[in-house]
Amino acid sequence: MTPTSDPLKGVQARIEELQKSIADREAQIKERTRKLKEEVEAELSPLKLVEKHPFTVMTGIFAAGLLLGKSVRGTKSASASITPEPCTQRERPPSRGESALSVIGLEALRSAKELGFACLQRYIDKKII
Repeated sequence: MTPTSDPLKGVQARIEELQKSIADREAQIKERTRKLKEEVEAELSPLKLVEKHPFTVMTGIFAAGLLLGKSVRGTKSASASITPEPCTQRERPPSRGESALSVIGLEALRSAKELGFACLQRYIDKKII
């Protein structure tokens, strides 16, 4: 062996050592990231939130339903006169966007209601048993 090849072998060994160190760190970072993702998903899961705070969630869903129902139906005054006025023109049908919004709103309310009742039922079942 020549004396000039020794430093090259040392450099090559150092490069391999650094590559291995980088690969190890990368594996550690990926593992930590995976664990963090699982913890965040578990903590922010809608089912977990409903199980932890069922009455708060039900109150929020109820309030959201009231607000969404009010916005879908529009603002109609309760103090308006009850006597019907004769219609001279046909009322315009709701636009495509308005009807789509109302359908989406109703489906969201139904889904939230079903989720809320299912979680409430599980909560009650756990308290009874």
